[in-house]
Amino acid sequence: MARTFKWRLTISYLILILFFLCVVGITVTRSVDKFYMENLRHHLMYESRLVAELVQDYDFVQPSSEMAGAAVRASHDTEARITIIAADGTVLADSQEDISTMANHRNRPEVAAALRGDNYSVIRYSSTLRTNMMYVAVPVVQEGQIPGAVRISLPLMAIKSLIHRLWWGILAVMILAGLLATALSLKFVSTLTRPISDMTEVARSLAAGNLKSRVLYNREDEIGVLARTMNTMAHNLNEKLSEISKIKSRLETVLKNTVNGIILVNPENQITFINPAACKLLGVSEKGAMGKQYIEIIRSYSLAECIDTVFREREAVRKELVLHSIGDKTVETSIAPVTDIEGFRGVLVVLNDITELKRLEMVRKDFVANVSHELKTPLTSISGFAETLLVENPENQTVQEFSRIIYDEAQRLARLVNSLLQLSRLESAEANLKMERLDLVECVKYALEGVEPSLTAKQIMVHLDFPPGEVVAAADRDLLTQVLVNLLDNAIKHSPEGAAIRIGLEEQEDEVLVTVTDKGPGIAQEERNRIFERFYRVDKARTRRDGGAGLGLSIVKHIVEIHGGRVGVESRPGQGSNFYFTLPWG
Repeated sequence: MARTFKWRLTISYLILILFFLCVVGITVTRSVDKFYMENLRHHLMYESRLVAELVQDYDFVQPSSEMAGAAVRASHDTEARITIIAADGTVLADSQEDISTMANHRNRPEVAAALRGDNYSVIRYSSTLRTNMMYVAVPVVQEGQIPGAVRISLPLMAIKSLIHRLWWGILAVMILAGLLATALSLKFVSTLTRPISDMTEVARSLAAGNLKSRVLYNREDEIGVLARTMNTMAHNLNEKLSEISKIKSRLETVLKNTVNGIILVNPENQITFINPAACKLLGVSEKGAMGKQYIEIIRSYSLAECIDTVFREREAVRKELVLHSIGDKTVETSIAPVTDIEGFRGVLVVLNDITELKRLEMVRKDFVANVSHELKTPLTSISGFAETLLVENPENQTVQEFSRIIYDEAQRLARLVNSLLQLSRLESAEANLKMERLDLVECVKYALEGVEPSLTAKQIMVHLDFPPGEVVAAADRDLLTQVLVNLLDNAIKHSPEGAAIRIGLEEQEDEVLVTVTDKGPGIAQEERNRIFERFYRVDKARTRRDGGAGLGLSIVKHIVEIHGGRVGVESRPGQGSNFYFTLPWG
């Protein structure tokens, strides 16, 4: 590109120089030609006057030898042809031709003008001499009369020859000037384009990956500014690429060493990246997987279906799958579309092997269920013995006190065991839902009857915010009642005496929203994130004192979720709490 620019610039300069030299040459040639012609005319006019003064005393009636001799002598002195003409146009004398052969000259323009008393010059072709001539004619004056005229003529061949020689000299000078100008223009163009060529080479070097290349020009003109700009760009590009390289290296390290399997699939369904964890999980090698169709590598219909869904709908999918093709491994799968400014680029598949976690979870559930079952019988016996002691020893205060403590704690443990058993059934999908269309207004009233003693004990008012008529939802009556009782019990425990609890029902687009709002101490943000975990208690001392084990809200969460609903809480410290859950329409 620099060479093209250089030669275009050179050709432009050469055309400009050639045009300038041609204009100068033509102008000089015309000026010289005009100068010589004008000078020749003045010279011939002067000599014509001298000859006219020389012959003004002769008789202009007929030719004479004296007049012919004067014409010849004057011709020798002027080196021009001299013709003396009478007033009637008759040629009386000529320095070169026989006058007897010459025609009347009265109609010649220069002669006619001279006979009228004017000095006149003209250039025309002479048929006699067969060449271009300059004719100058002046009148001869005798006592105020014009008896004739003197004409001097000179061939222009000599002048033209002189002008031609001068033109060749000018041409030679122009050629030398052109060569010098060409050399200077080439030097100038080379000086002008060398920095551009150097910067082009640096740009090519940068494009080839050599980011250390720099333009070595320290000038204050536009070239210097461009050079510094290019060097700054190269420096910034080097830093950016170095930073990108470091980020890429760190990312590759993270991806290769993460325990999660990561697969990247392009829009052509080909695997473009797979990390060692994914290779180990799927039982393939990285070399064998790269570039292959993903269906050939994952060998799982359920996983392939999820990937196809993301390709089709361009929305992320999270799902727990069992990959039977690789040994019945349970995998938590996250599949998301990959997009950038150019649009859809493929699909990212993240596989988290939770087989061991599932096994441990099952062991935990079995352990909890088994322990709970094993504890029910001794707890029943302990409660019975404690109750017997309370009845049979009414007078012994010590026995009464200890028996009451044993009985209360046994009852608390029994409630805890029952909650654990129920939670275990809910988590293990053993809860057989008896779905039916329920009027939530009646369900809420029934739940309120169950907690009436607690409401009365703390003098708590209940405000019902229901729409008119029935509010119908699809749910298991017993489980829904337990959800409402647990939420009401939680609100009562955390509300001060004499406070109010609000229960709301709201029909939404495709679900029913149930809210239980209290005026308790509220829950901090970090507490709200864990409030539905099993055994988690915000105020541990008060919850233990009230007999709570931290399982009520966890049971609520599981019951609502197996119904296909959502559960949550809105709260701020000191402003009470609003627990809510949703159920599908009946």
